[in-house]
Amino acid sequence: MAGQSASILVVDDVPENRDLLIRRLSRLGYSQFDQAADGNEALAAIARTRYDLVLLDIMMPELDGFGVLEALRADGRINELPVIVISALNEIEPVVRCIELGADDFLFKPFNPILLRARVTATLEKKALRDQTRDELLRKQVELNEARTLQLALVPPPFRGAVAGRPLAVDVLLLPAKEVGGDLVDYFPVGDELMVLAIGDVSDKGAAAALMMARTHSIFRSLSARPDAMELFTDPARAVALANDALARGNDGCMFVTFLLAVLHVPSGTLSYVRAGHVPPFLRGAGELTRLTGMGGPALGIVEEFPYRAATHQLAPGDRLLVVTDGFTEAQDRAGALYGEERLGALFAGTDDIQSGTALARMAGDVRAFEAGLPAFDDMAGILLTLPPHHGEH
Repeated sequence: MAGQSASILVVDDVPENRDLLIRRLSRLGYSQFDQAADGNEALAAIARTRYDLVLLDIMMPELDGFGVLEALRADGRINELPVIVISALNEIEPVVRCIELGADDFLFKPFNPILLRARVTATLEKKALRDQTRDELLRKQVELNEARTLQLALVPPPFRGAVAGRPLAVDVLLLPAKEVGGDLVDYFPVGDELMVLAIGDVSDKGAAAALMMARTHSIFRSLSARPDAMELFTDPARAVALANDALARGNDGCMFVTFLLAVLHVPSGTLSYVRAGHVPPFLRGAGELTRLTGMGGPALGIVEEFPYRAATHQLAPGDRLLVVTDGFTEAQDRAGALYGEERLGALFAGTDDIQSGTALARMAGDVRAFEAGLPAFDDMAGILLTLPPHHGEH
């Protein structure tokens, strides 16, 4: 920090002492000074002006230097405003107390000009580095917040409508554990009869995982825009294999994506799905809860040209399909116990408001309550497909 640009507040009840300090500092190239004769004046000046350094006396009328430090510490300003205490008290106890209250340094009166120069210069340099670090962290936080907004914008809104003349409901949820995450959730129609569901979990967390997630999302959306999309998604194993090859090629970071691609042929109710290392979906049918355990292959991005296989299941009116990432099932409480698939399945089986659009949020809320205030263990994503009964509302 250039001497000419540093703003310094000199606090001392003796005018001669203030004048001496200012003259000494002026010789060092500093030129922006304010003065205060006691602690109350100092706090008022600090409230009005953003200083780079405070030179603070201890023994003053009205409010002493300890009181100033206590006030600055109470409102958090001591973390951003360097204070060098300059006092005639030559015992160690006042020094310790000042340092404990947040002062950066301590000089005894009468001060040594060379030592004053060294302490002031070093303190201002440290403040400049702290300011630079704070500004950089703020810039990164702004960028991460913007990235979170863009990531959440990839999540489609809930669907309530008809496909091929049959009522259908799709709800989705994405809750990154941090600003951005590696979970993805999506759905989209292909042609007039297919509804495609996609959910995945990147092996890592943070910005790199978010980029991998965005790439995976983009690949499947691109496949849906191909002229042969209807043929491609009729056999979802082909679509998964193409995405896997693209992700595995040149994957120097060795990141992978557990993934589930499910394609519902709405007129017939036939569900074809490929489970690539992902949590098995929950199926709530007439009076029972089952799991779709068909395994199509490993997570995406690991092995090129892997021959993925699709499994099929026949859905009936009234069936509800729930697919989640392991941020639900592997959440931990304070004792380290896992939330678990059994607990989630029981909650899903007992949820009666499936079609209201709140079921996923309620499940996520139960997981957060289980964590009991601990930081989120992992990103959470979920997708809920409902085939309303023929006689029901949707």
